Amino acid sequence: MWFEMHPWVFPAILGGIGICYIVFNILANIESKKQQRYISGIPFLGGIHILIAGLISPIKWLALLCVLDYTFWMFLYVVFLDGAFKKDKDKEKE
Repeated sequence: MWFEMHPWVFPAILGGIGICYIVFNILANIESKKQQRYISGIPFLGGIHILIAGLISPIKWLALLCVLDYTFWMFLYVVFLDGAFKKDKDKEKE
């Protein structure tokens, strides 16, 4: 190729897009609480962008920043904790 792109250009662009998705999801969550309705946003997309940006960057541990996406933690909460509490409440009703 007649020019060489700096190794941080593409990861910085992908990481910036991922951060935008995370910020928009957080803002949508705040707005949905104000309006008392549920807006899901785009779950996992910001974290996936940051994960890919970290994996193609020269410093690979930056891929761990993908856990900053709160939808990752909400998914774990819903799958493991929220379901467990609902089962206990259902047993108490019987």
